[in-house]
Amino acid sequence: MKGFIVLALLAMPLLPAQANAKENLLARNWSKVDENHAELERGGKTYVLDSYIVLFEQPYYIHVRTKDGQALDAADAEAMAAEYIQPRGCTQPLERRKDLDRSNGDGSELVLGFQC
Repeated sequence: MKGFIVLALLAMPLLPAQANAKENLLARNWSKVDENHAELERGGKTYVLDSYIVLFEQPYYIHVRTKDGQALDAADAEAMAAEYIQPRGCTQPLERRKDLDRSNGDGSELVLGFQC
């Protein structure tokens, strides 16, 4: 029992760091577009995609991550995000906004910017 308590106490400082990493990846002023949530399979992996917007502004922020928490291939994630957002929010040609991109420290989550 003592070992479990010590382990729990040692792990506690890690919890806020993980929460902060998530908060830094997704901005507070972004609004999630719930109806755009998707889980896609590609190459034997399941990817989770969500889109975020800033109200009354144009770009979409596409949050891409694997369900198993493994690192992403940036090129695959970009292609998948473009295919994902085109029918959901674009009435004009899709434009990639790399200046809006973000990633977490281990490469398991990306936020990719698009405008259309």
